[in-house]
Amino acid sequence: MDEKPLTKRKKQAMETKNRIFETAMELFAKKGYKDIKIEDICRLAGVSVGAFYHYFPSKNDLLLEMYSRADVYFAEQVRERLKHLDFPHKITAFFAFYAQYNEKTGISMMKQLYHAENRLFIQKGRGMQETLAQIIADGQTAGEMVRDMPAEKITEYLFIAARGVTYDWCLHDGGYDLEKAMRAYMGRLLKVFFAIDKMVQIHYNKEK
Repeated sequence: MDEKPLTKRKKQAMETKNRIFETAMELFAKKGYKDIKIEDICRLAGVSVGAFYHYFPSKNDLLLEMYSRADVYFAEQVRERLKHLDFPHKITAFFAFYAQYNEKTGISMMKQLYHAENRLFIQKGRGMQETLAQIIADGQTAGEMVRDMPAEKITEYLFIAARGVTYDWCLHDGGYDLEKAMRAYMGRLLKVFFAIDKMVQIHYNKEK
């Protein structure tokens, strides 16, 4: 069924919400999340404080929106782009997209996000992690990935590593190619999973 075209009012509402969000992200990147007030965002975006609260119940909801948009991007666009790759390359390409997304977000904003109080990184049920978990589960079914760990646990394991690479990139002020570093790091890490799987399979065949 075709989606109905947006009304003029809905388009204006989306534009206003996007303007508030993009303005906030710009200010957070420049001055930091804690130092920016809602009034600062509204002033630069050209909207009233009431309009802000209509779209975002709190300042924290701007961060929720940022993570939500990332999840949608990975669940829809990245999943589609990975569809035709073979299994090992799906995972390395997934993290290449992850690195690209972080680079696009910008080094200043990424530095603002990487602190121990940001629990959104480990929030359960996020589309980004679920997309990778499904790829891994498919690989396990096909016998291309270790099966002694649940797909969700492997996903968590890999994301811990990916966040570590991103954090190091932040520590170096974005001074190197994050995508290239991510591909190299995740490629080496994945070899461990594949090698273990082959060893288990050899042992299983011998017992048969």
